[in-house]
Amino acid sequence: MTPMRIQTFCLILIFVFLTVIGTACERKTRDMAQAKKDLAAPEYKSEAKLVTVADVSHVKEVMPGEEVDGATLFAKNCSVCHQISGKGTPGAFPPLDGSSYVTSDNVDRMASIMIYGLSGPIKVSGVEFNSAMAPLGKTLNDEELAKIATYIRSAWSNKAGEVKSNTFAEARKKWGERGMFNITELGEEQ
Repeated sequence: MTPMRIQTFCLILIFVFLTVIGTACERKTRDMAQAKKDLAAPEYKSEAKLVTVADVSHVKEVMPGEEVDGATLFAKNCSVCHQISGKGTPGAFPPLDGSSYVTSDNVDRMASIMIYGLSGPIKVSGVEFNSAMAPLGKTLNDEELAKIATYIRSAWSNKAGEVKSNTFAEARKKWGERGMFNITELGEEQ
């Protein structure tokens, strides 16, 4: 190699080295600036959003320890699938409004489904659904479940009676620790 080529090669090498170092330093500076922004006190603008959500869903915000009614519990735990209207989600989740599974005298079946969940096919009002209902028994206590059940049985076009919390306690005692039910285990409505 000639001295001129060596000198050119060294200059290119130095240029590449300085470019890499400069890029790394610039990136680190940008990352530090972003980190400082991330550590800054967040701006909370959720109050307006909460009001909007409450207006749309008819769910009032509840303070810890405050008494919660069945409609609020239903809205927070069930309405994503069954909708606020109780009409369900066509093709996915069955309606609760007008469902004989809800209004029947077999409240033990309803309690068991709510506690343990339900999977597999079920026919409601002549339409077959084949999905899964998540179990609520580990996240809600018997009193909360009874409030939801009572609300569902008397909401919309449903005109059925109250469900007591001991119905859920008895179902837990009867079935113990287990997985989801399928409707054939609990009895299908005609």
